[in-house]
Parts: sequence; structure tokens; C-alpha cells
Amino acid sequence: MSTYRVAQVATAGGPFEIVEREIPRPGPGHARIAVDACGVCHSDSFFVDAAFPGVRFPPGARA
Repeated sequence: MSTYRVAQVATAGGPFEIVEREIPRPGPGHARIAVDACGVCHSDSFFVDAAFPGVRFPPGARA
């Protein structure tokens, strides 16, 4: 299967790191698009530093 690269942060205040993941197969009603380039914005750094209220790590964790 093909892979793609992502910038991820494992812990609050941690560094961005580039990792490769397998490209998932789209499910019914979903589409796959190709992205040539993207970036990390200043808002992303606020999330990493837990500057927004209610941010928990890992992202998506339930209380």
C-alpha cells in the first residue's frame, strides 16, 4: 500500500516530527484527493502548546 507523510506532535509542547503512514482506502461515500503541498500554521502551534481551552493529548482523547 502507498504511504504519505504527516507532521505530528505526540505530547503537549512537544516537537513536530515527520512520520509516514499508510494511505487508508476510502469508505463508502468518501473520496481520496491528492495534496501537492501544505503547511503548519501559527494556530497549529497554539494547539500544540494547549493554548486553546479544552485541548487534551493525544488529540481526540476522551475525558
